[in-house]
Amino acid sequence: MLAFFRRSLTSWPVLALFGLILVAFAITGVNDPFGGSAPAGSVAKVGKRTITEPDLLQAIDRTVRDLRQRDPTMTQAKAAQQGAVELLATQLIGQTAMEELGTQSGLGASDTAVDTVIAGIPAFQSGGKFDQLSYDRALQQQGLTDKKLRQSIANDLVREQLIKPITGALAVPDGVAELYARLLVDRHEGAVATVPAPATTPATAAEAQAWYKANSARFTIPERRGFRYAFIERAAIAAKVSVSDKAIADAFAKDPAKYGAAPTRVLEQVVVPDEAKAKAIVAAAAGKGFAAAAQSLAGFGASDIALGAQTEAGFAKATSADVAKAAFALPVGGVSAPVKSQLGWHVVRVAGQGSAGKTLAQARGAIEAELKARAIDDAVADVVAGIEDGVEAGKSFADIAKEAGLAIQSQTPVTQQGTSPGQPPLAGDVAAIAARAFKHDPADGPVVEDLGAGRLIVIETATVLPAAPPPVAEVMPLAIAAATQDKAMKAAKTTAEAVVAATKKGTNFAKAVADAKLAPPRPLNGRRIDILGQSQVPDAARAFLNAAAGSTQMIAGQGGWIIIHVDRIVPGDPRTQEGLIEASRREVGSALPGEMAEALAKASMAAVGVDRNDVTLTRLRQRLSGDGAQ
Repeated sequence: MLAFFRRSLTSWPVLALFGLILVAFAITGVNDPFGGSAPAGSVAKVGKRTITEPDLLQAIDRTVRDLRQRDPTMTQAKAAQQGAVELLATQLIGQTAMEELGTQSGLGASDTAVDTVIAGIPAFQSGGKFDQLSYDRALQQQGLTDKKLRQSIANDLVREQLIKPITGALAVPDGVAELYARLLVDRHEGAVATVPAPATTPATAAEAQAWYKANSARFTIPERRGFRYAFIERAAIAAKVSVSDKAIADAFAKDPAKYGAAPTRVLEQVVVPDEAKAKAIVAAAAGKGFAAAAQSLAGFGASDIALGAQTEAGFAKATSADVAKAAFALPVGGVSAPVKSQLGWHVVRVAGQGSAGKTLAQARGAIEAELKARAIDDAVADVVAGIEDGVEAGKSFADIAKEAGLAIQSQTPVTQQGTSPGQPPLAGDVAAIAARAFKHDPADGPVVEDLGAGRLIVIETATVLPAAPPPVAEVMPLAIAAATQDKAMKAAKTTAEAVVAATKKGTNFAKAVADAKLAPPRPLNGRRIDILGQSQVPDAARAFLNAAAGSTQMIAGQGGWIIIHVDRIVPGDPRTQEGLIEASRREVGSALPGEMAEALAKASMAAVGVDRNDVTLTRLRQRLSGDGAQ
């Protein structure tokens, strides 16, 4: 419910600096009360700590990567245009101020506490337990080091110690809960009128250029990257791999059981703790059968004594060499004398002959296939190792590809989604490769990437074109159309402003609309609760339900302007909606910790002192958004 009231004030999604960190306070709307001048090139000086430009860039990069999982079109340029630079700078300043205040107050986090947090993060676990490889991989993906993560978690723990005593016992009074609930059931009554954009003469080239200059950010092309790539063709490598007869024979001799070469016997067995009972079972088996003797003297059923087909070597591993030797010396149906092992006294019966075992000729196909697959894997690994060694040695992609026998292909700059103005979007493998190009910088050199299903490529990011609007000549038809529409919207806006001004002077809304020669207004009424939970609520409906009684406002619509007037608000009774007051209490209560965190951030900033470098922030925003290229 609170989200309903706040949604119209939010121009940027709630941002988290790093999803794995224990505590993340989203400090929105906190303005620097001090100004001042931080060290040159830095973002801010907070107490004795300095927030550097790389600190902020890392936060922006991680945030954009996180947002891309929900919005694949998100880019640094788009984020910067929507205020991410300033918002994340404010978050860092607020968080750092709380950390500084906590440190000054004697708060801290031990290594043990940090270790406990790390061990409990699911991204660092495998099978429910901390896994070092998972930890290292996650840090690499996030561009973090162990030291930086530990420091971040320690800072989070300091902030948690600072804020928990404040937020731990927050409660929402009945009056506050009822007030918010009443806002949902109050009925707004009024009317709405539309001001269509009139037909107008097409914009001139000069007007289009002026409009484009003021609105070029709308046309900004996301960052594009050009790259070169080469497939590591497994089939071509496999064609050069062969397996010798000697290697096949050696493998067969080394592990005949693996390839079905060893003969088998179908065995039954009883193991008892003393020799006397084992001898009694042998004697009884001669008269009433092995299974009956095992059942009557040892309590073993048929399923207990059945071992199935066994090789001599396999049976020896399970029992002992002596037991296996005795068993395989018996004819079918024969019962062995008691043989002792570490497990006890064994009595074994050969229930069936089993298989005679494959010859080398019969097993050759399977052995050759296995050895060749292993050799191909080794050959591919050798190629990858050679490429990586070449990169380490500073060799060019052309030289590396020549040595490895790879064919290089080039791709002109495209966005991460594989698009480029005037060109069809990439598809298939090349589209997947384009996304990988955005993981690396030109300075990384050629990098081996796995496309899945064992398919490998070598990719080199060759060029990076920052996000920037195209020259106006390339989009002149669009600029003329947009400038023409803008002229029409401005004309409609003048009419709408006249209606709003008239109502503010006391003119009846319907008369003010008629005086402007517009279509009569349509009645409008509703309650906030009626649209609560709906995902698609028109802006006009939201504005109407958020407006005060007697107010008139205008909002831009599709092809014109919308004028909204609220005649009156009829109070509702929240008690008629079962559970509404309690739901409001929970909703307000869930927002209180964030409100207290924001207040604490402001107080911390005032306590430790903040010098914010607005010049650095402005330049960074311009650079990331592409505004600086205009």
